Amino acid sequence: MEENSRDRLLSAAIDVIRVKGYAATRVDDIAAAAGVTKGSFFHHFATKEACARAAAIYWAAQSETVFAGSGHRNPDSPAARVLAYVDFRISLLAGPVATYACYVGTVLQEVHDTHPELAADSAASLLAQAAMLEEDLAAALGADEAHDLAIHIEATIQGSLLIAKAEAGTQGARSSLGHLRHYLELRLKEPG
Repeated sequence: MEENSRDRLLSAAIDVIRVKGYAATRVDDIAAAAGVTKGSFFHHFATKEACARAAAIYWAAQSETVFAGSGHRNPDSPAARVLAYVDFRISLLAGPVATYACYVGTVLQEVHDTHPELAADSAASLLAQAAMLEEDLAAALGADEAHDLAIHIEATIQGSLLIAKAEAGTQGARSSLGHLRHYLELRLKEPG
């Protein structure tokens, strides 16, 4: 039962912070969204930041599971896997913005200079996505530009999510990722 309430608190923290932001989120908000008491919150986490840091790790694990099940790693060629990754990211753009906004991207934008440990936990999740792409990009293009292009892809994805928030919809985000995909098609064109 305790593990269940901890997981509910982590999921609630992710949901509430994606909507309200880190600074505006209160412990009471997280506890209420999780359906637990404030005492239960403090049983699991000493502070809101401790919860947010655990939520960043939880987010990374949950994201890894979702991405593993997406099928984007199934194509045989590295170039096709990169394009499938972008296609999968585009497919996630559905429903209210808070349902597809990136928790770690949201947190990192807000706390990068004020909460270094929380920022580091959030950055680790984002950079892990880039590292996963880097392997396929190196195989498709060579190691010299793989890292920079992987970072560019993740920056474009995060930027598209910011545009979705600004527009309160997916049109601009889909367009941005569509342009990214077209660029990658040109860069990753396979011989034959």
